[in-house]
Order: sequence, then C-alpha cells, then structure tokens
Amino acid sequence: ETRLNFEKLGHDLADPQTFRQWESIFDRIHDGEMPPPSEDRPDVTLVKQALVSLERDLREANQTLQQEVGRVPLRRLTRTEYENTLCDLLLIHQKLGNMLPDETASAGFDTVGTEQGISAVHLQSYMRAADAAIDLAINLGPRPSKEPAVLDYHSNAYVKGLLEPKNLGRYLFSEVAFFLDQDYLFQSKGMGLQIPYPGLYKISIPARAYQADESVVFTLSLDSDARGTKTLIGAYELPARQPVRTIERIVYMLPGDAFSPSVSDQVYPEGGFRGKNGNMGGQYYEGAGVAMGAAIVEGPLEETWPPSNTRRLLTGVELVEQEGEDAPADVPPESIALVGGPFGVQLTEVPIDHITEIVEHLAPLAMRRAPLPGEIEGFVNLARPALDEGRDFLDALRLPLRALLSSPQFLYLSGEPGELDEHSLASRLSYFLWKSMPDAELFQLAEAGALSDPETLAEQVERMLNDEKSARFVGDFTGQWLHLHDIDTTTPDEILYPEYNAVLRASMLRETEAFMTALIEEDLPVRNVIDSDFAFLNQRLAKFYGVEGVEGEQFRKVMLPEDSPRGGVLTHAGVLKVTANGTVTSPVTRGNFVLTSILGDPPDPPPPGAGSIEPDTRGTTTIRETLNAHRHIEECARCHRAIDPPGFALESFDPIGGFRTRYRANPTGRIPTFFDSYSSKRFYSEGLEVDASGVTEDGGSFASMEE
Repeated sequence: ETRLNFEKLGHDLADPQTFRQWESIFDRIHDGEMPPPSEDRPDVTLVKQALVSLERDLREANQTLQQEVGRVPLRRLTRTEYENTLCDLLLIHQKLGNMLPDETASAGFDTVGTEQGISAVHLQSYMRAADAAIDLAINLGPRPSKEPAVLDYHSNAYVKGLLEPKNLGRYLFSEVAFFLDQDYLFQSKGMGLQIPYPGLYKISIPARAYQADESVVFTLSLDSDARGTKTLIGAYELPARQPVRTIERIVYMLPGDAFSPSVSDQVYPEGGFRGKNGNMGGQYYEGAGVAMGAAIVEGPLEETWPPSNTRRLLTGVELVEQEGEDAPADVPPESIALVGGPFGVQLTEVPIDHITEIVEHLAPLAMRRAPLPGEIEGFVNLARPALDEGRDFLDALRLPLRALLSSPQFLYLSGEPGELDEHSLASRLSYFLWKSMPDAELFQLAEAGALSDPETLAEQVERMLNDEKSARFVGDFTGQWLHLHDIDTTTPDEILYPEYNAVLRASMLRETEAFMTALIEEDLPVRNVIDSDFAFLNQRLAKFYGVEGVEGEQFRKVMLPEDSPRGGVLTHAGVLKVTANGTVTSPVTRGNFVLTSILGDPPDPPPPGAGSIEPDTRGTTTIRETLNAHRHIEECARCHRAIDPPGFALESFDPIGGFRTRYRANPTGRIPTFFDSYSSKRFYSEGLEVDASGVTEDGGSFASMEE
C-alpha cells in the first residue's frame, strides 16, 4: 500500500521528484478530486488561496530550472529520426531503424529526453547502421542493364506447373486470370527475376477485372528476404467491365526481394471449381477474378552510374570505369585506387586530402551546424593509421564516416539553455515537421541569421507543411498518439472477423493520416478530433463503414450521412482495432485510452491483485458482468467511475472497428482453416446484444456513443 505522506514530503521544488508530487497535489485539488467527497472539505476561499500560492511557487521553480538547463533536456534522435536522417543525408532509401534498439515512450511519445537512454548496445547498433548506410551510399558495382525485365506469366513453366489440376486445381488460369489471395503463385522470384542492386524499381502490370459484376481488388506485395518481412505495397480497384488498367508502382527493393501480384476480398466458390464433365478446370470457372498481362520491371532507376548519391558522397574524386566499352583509354591504371568492383576512384591529390574534402562536405550536414575548430581534423585523423598501413582508400574513408554517423554531434540535437541559435532552431523545426535534418534552404537561412525572423519563420513552416516530407510527421504523430504503430500487435480472430485483411488494415491507417493532414492543411477546429461530419474513405473502407457512393482506391473527403456512427478519431477503425485484442473488446482498455490519449488525464495503475478480463468468444457472458468483480473494490471503483463510461460508449464497435448491435460468438470453438478467409459462409453466430449505455462521473446518463 502506497500513500502520500505529507509529513515526509519535502518543500525543495528544485528536486524533480518533489516538484512532480506537488504538481500532482495541485492538479488533484484543482480538479476537485481531493479531498474525497466523503470527507469534510475546507472552505472554498481557503482552497483558492492555497492553489494560488502553490501555483506561484511551482512556476518560479519551473522558470528557474529552464534558465539553468533549458526548456527541455538534451535529447538524441529517435529510431525514426535516425533512419530518416541517414536517408536524407546519404540519399539512400533503405530504412535502417530496425537495426537500433526499441525506444522507451513516455506519455506515448519517444521524443521525451528525460526518458531516453543510451547504452553500449545503442552505440554498437549505431555503428552497424552507419556501416550499412555507407555500403548503400558507395555503390561501385557493374553498370546495370538498361533493358527492362519482362515477366510473362502466361508462358512461364513455374506457373503452369502450379496450375495443373492435379497440383492446384482450385486456381483459375484462363486469359492469365486468378482469383484467390495466394500471391506466391505469381511471385517474381519464381518467374526468374533477380534484383541486382538495392534501388528504386518501377513495376508495371496490365490488369482488368475478370468475369466480375463489381470491382475486384488487385494487390501487390513485397517479400523481402533481407528484412524478413512481407508487406502490402499497393491495392488497386479494378471496376467491372472496364478496359485494361496498367498498374504502376515504384518501390525500393534489395537483392533477394520479390514482388507478388494477387487479388483480395474474393470468395471461394461453393463446391470448388468445375469444368466440363465435372472436372476441375479453371477456364470454365464463371466467378470473378483478375486477368493480367506480363509484368515489366525497370530499374534501378538511376540516370547515371555509379549512382548520383555515390558521386555526391565521394566529392572531389573521379569515378573511372576500369573495364567495358565506357572505360577511358587515357587513364593509367596506377592512378586508380579501388576496391572490388569495375569502377575505380581516381585520386588527383594525396589520399588524406581527398578524405578531408569529403568529411568537410559531409560533416556540416551531419552535425546540422558549422563544425567547431578541430572537429573536422579529429574525424579525418582516424583515417591516417589505415592509410599508413597501406589499406585501400575507401577502407580508410569508412573510418571517419562511421565515426561521424555515430558521434554525439550527429545523434543529439544541439542547443544551449535560453533562446535557440539559428542552426538549433532549424534542427528543432525540421525534426518536428519532417522527422529529419534541415534541407538546403533551412541551412542557408540559418547561416544568414534570418530564420528567427517571425515572418521568415512563418513562411518556412508553411513551406515545410506543403512538402511531402510532412507526411512523416503525420504518420509518426498519429502512430504514437493514437497507438497506430501497434496495429499489428494483435491478429483478429479469423472465424469472428473474416473480413479483416491486409487491404483493410492499410486503409485503416491511411484514413487517420489523411484526416490529420486535413486538420492541418485546412486549419480545422480541434473539436473535429472528437466529432466530425466528414471522414476520409476509399472504396474498401467505405464498404466496411456502410457508406455508399465511394469508388476507387484513392482516399477522399466524404461527408457522412446524418445517421452514421462515424466522425472523429475515436470512431476510426484503426483506433478501435488497437484498443482491442483481436477477439473481444474491453471498456477498460478503451476507456483508459480515451482518458490518457484524448483527455490527457490517465488513471492510476490498477492495485495489486485486481485481476484481468478473460475473453469470452462463446458469447455467454456480457462484459458488464465480467467487470462487476473489479468494481466491488473501492480502490478499483474510484478509477472505474472515470474509465468505464467512455469504454462502454465504444462497445458499439467491434475489435476491428465495425459497427455492431450484437456481439459475435464462436459457440463451437471452431479453429480457422485455410479456406475460411475466402468462404462465403460465416462460421460465427450472433451473440448477446450490445449495451453502449452508461453513467458519467458527474451522474449524467447516456445510451449511445453519440450521446
């Protein structure tokens, strides 16, 4: 049992723990939570006097601390900021943040400096990530072919072998058509496509709806051996009875990666496939699917070779092709210093001078400020022993580059207590709105001392919000604030929620990001967070929400019908999914989310022995009955009075965000099979009625989410 003991509570507000305790006391008294209603309360005038006095002392202590150490403590780049900065600094595309340890989030965010730690594990991870980034930035391999790769599915032996009725009779292959979401069938690796270099590749596939009465969803997925992931990279609506549409997607790929075309939201036909004489034969299948032609793959999409990012990094040195038709005849081999590959580095100065020039160019960008006296020399000197040992030029260059990309100057945001200097302001601004380093224009304004001018600063904010990099802020902010980064923490029960798939998942995330972008771009009132008369929908999400008249995969602003239960982020399917466990919903979880993430008033942690809520998939017990055990204990009841009302109101939405009047149940305990996700049958049953009513803390009653 832990209670606040005023006899032991100190008065030194310079002590962080003491300050936090007095701040909590102020909040509890100000909000009327203390003393408890059951006890005698002091005179209102006395309470106001005490609060005024305490607030004055807290403000003075806070201002003194800010003057001494700054408004916020020194903080390092988060994983997201680190990988974005590497990409923007070295002009690479591969995300390397997964090489770093997970962040510790405070109040839902990972940018709180007091909660950030750094350890030997962090430093080792930074050096590994720096090495990987340098490998990607220095690409001196053979010149890739400019001829696009053509994947002719119709004549491919791999596909034909899979489609023989004795092997895979359930698949349709007429006019190069298919209809089930089994994308390994057309995986590009099986077609013989090999990705030679990391880079951007353009994939083009002609496709149309096949034998369809309504649109069919065509998807592209990326299977990455290097990352160990499978990711949906595109979903496209193909309207019924429309001409062929060429699907185009530019995607970053690594050697070993493969892409897979497929189809989503289709139903497995009753009785399987039947051809003539009752045999399985796809060409006689009368259901809907997708017909597609040959895929064309172009890339890596580089105008020059070696790539432009390699040329920019290796500033001051000439890149020379040592063999092939483009190899110069007038360059003596002894002037070329190189590492394994057909391209050489022609050195016109002594190696250390070239390394100095490269570091002098990169360091101000990496440190986001002008280098201090001796900083450049300190990094360059790391290369001298390697050169003295006769090591390769690029091997020696790696040493100062790796040190720079794992240095405090790179990892931490600069700034002294008090008003920020120009370069620190540029960094704070860019890491806020772009989650990455300042660009050339911000650097130039900071160098000229003009960024702090209010008019200039306002212009830069507008410019940055109009830049496509502002999507990073929206994605990272909504991901942390609304916990959308946790959308894959749970997997919905396939029997209870068979409509959930990768396309719906992607649509859920995009809805909230588009909604938040609109609030910023249109400068809309914050009340839209709670209740809006519009939503951002595409065809897939509109169908899930029961909103008519929305076609195509593009998201657009849709005015909601008067009787729609949607509006505001609390009714976004993605938010509703991350506040459930995939099987059942809990008013405690959702109520806690509302108090913490929306109202900023998190409840106290549950007392020891409070127990947990076991999911009931058979539909025999209501959530209210399950919660009664928690409410009998006074310590629990105090918090549940605040937690349960918003949680009960949200019971009208199931674990994947669908609106419901009854719970779904699996009374037989059926285990999902391969075909359940594609079956026209539904194996769940309608359970008990949903009760979304409740009583608020102040005694008001409500019957629904709207109320």
